[in-house]
Amino acid sequence: MMKSRIFALVVLSCLACVTAVAQKTNIDWDRQANFSQYHTYAWEKSPHPANGLWDQRITDAVDKQLQAKGLQKVDSNSSPDVWVTYSKSIKDQKTLVGTGYGFGPGWYWGPWGGGGPVTYNTYVTREATLVVELADAKNKQDLWRGSATDTVTDNSNKNINNLDKAVAKLFKGYPPKGK
Repeated sequence: MMKSRIFALVVLSCLACVTAVAQKTNIDWDRQANFSQYHTYAWEKSPHPANGLWDQRITDAVDKQLQAKGLQKVDSNSSPDVWVTYSKSIKDQKTLVGTGYGFGPGWYWGPWGGGGPVTYNTYVTREATLVVELADAKNKQDLWRGSATDTVTDNSNKNINNLDKAVAKLFKGYPPKGK
């Protein structure tokens, strides 16, 4: 019985770790829009651009996905069908983890014993959210909005890879089907 409790606790801990690092995405669009009428796009300046090299990395990743979906990038003076913009935010995510609950051989509850001392550790991770928006260039109405949230690490190559995966995931179902 004790082994099954420990096994269940280990399985739950693993599941919690997997969900903590998975990319979270959210997509919404105008259900009345006819996406087949949009063929060109241009970028609007981001209200919250990324720092340094990341601004270009983000626009390149979105360009790659839009062009793969058949949209052509044009100059902003060329009357595009769609305006594209993005914003980003980065925040610290704190997690409190307690260890040392007295599990193991000889563990029991009762008047003569109990769990061992509990140690709490706080872990801080950086969580980045990228929001990409597409708007009809003629009437300035929002057409499509996608957001992706993931953990940022100190490894630049891993962050670039995560960015590419997140943007691909955002545009996987673009253009939306049906109304």
